[in-house]
Order: sequence, then C-alpha cells, then structure tokens
Amino acid sequence: MLTSSILSPSDCAPQALAEFEKLIIEAGTVDTRGLTQRIRDASRLLFLRESNGQLVGVGALKHPLLSYRCRVFSEARATAPSDEYPIELGWVAVAKSHQGRGLSRRIIGQLISLAENENLFATTRAEARAMRFATGYGFRRTGKPYPSGRGYDLVLYLRDVKADRRQGRRHVDTDGN
Repeated sequence: MLTSSILSPSDCAPQALAEFEKLIIEAGTVDTRGLTQRIRDASRLLFLRESNGQLVGVGALKHPLLSYRCRVFSEARATAPSDEYPIELGWVAVAKSHQGRGLSRRIIGQLISLAENENLFATTRAEARAMRFATGYGFRRTGKPYPSGRGYDLVLYLRDVKADRRQGRRHVDTDGN
C-alpha cells in the first residue's frame, strides 16, 4: 500500500528533504546547481511512500521567480504571458522500481488538487511520457520544444483555469477517485 503526504518544506525533516532531492537527482532531469535551496523554497512537496517507509515517488508545487518563468516562456515561444502562471508543477519523479504503475499520474493529480483554481505551468522532456495524460487535468502543450542545456529538449505545458471554465471543460480524475 502506498501513502502520500504533502508538506511545506519547512515542515519536513532534513532526512525527508535529502530523500526527496536524491530521488529527483536519480531521475536525471534537473539542474542540480542550487537544487537543495530550490526544494526548500517550494510551496508544497509530495512524498509517496510504501508501507515500509521507502520513498517511491515525489512531486512539488513551486513558485518560481518571474525571471525564470519569463525565460522558460520565451524559450518555448509561448504566446501566453508568464505572469499569469505563477505556480509550477514539477520534480515529478518515480523510483525506477515503481515506474509503469501510473504513479506519476497519481502524484500530478494530488498536487493539482491543491491548486485547482490556479493557472499552472510545467516543463518536461519532449520525449517524456509523464505529461501525455495531462490534458485530462487541463494542461495544453504550448509553444515549441526548446533546448534544456543538458542534451535534450523541453516542452512547456500550461493549465489555464479560466479558459477551461469558459469552454465548460471538466477535469478528469484518471485514478478513478
């Protein structure tokens, strides 16, 4: 049985923060420079653990600086204004031993439920499967793929709550909950 906990970084023990960081680094999709501080600056961290306490998945809601958002939106050639998307969904990682079980979907769904009335953005590798199901949560691929600087391209996804409401869209809970 897997259990989730969503905490503010300030409410996390140092060991939990270290485990979170380690799992993100093992996923290999993040710039490790300043990562420890960026984790501590996040809004919420999600920990997905087995009943024995083993950490098998993580994710976060972040409030990145406007300068970072502007750079990402510019590099992706997005037409939407970056200041309308203050929250980033990120650091979604699942231990290799637990991949292929829909856990990324579970992590993303739980984090989105915390910000259901907020516009969100997320970036992922162009070839990654993690965000392919995200349209059920209101995310739309935006702009063009752009170089990450780490040997792969990134894609920007946006979730515009007001546009979804105007179009009468309802978000699907793909876990069946």
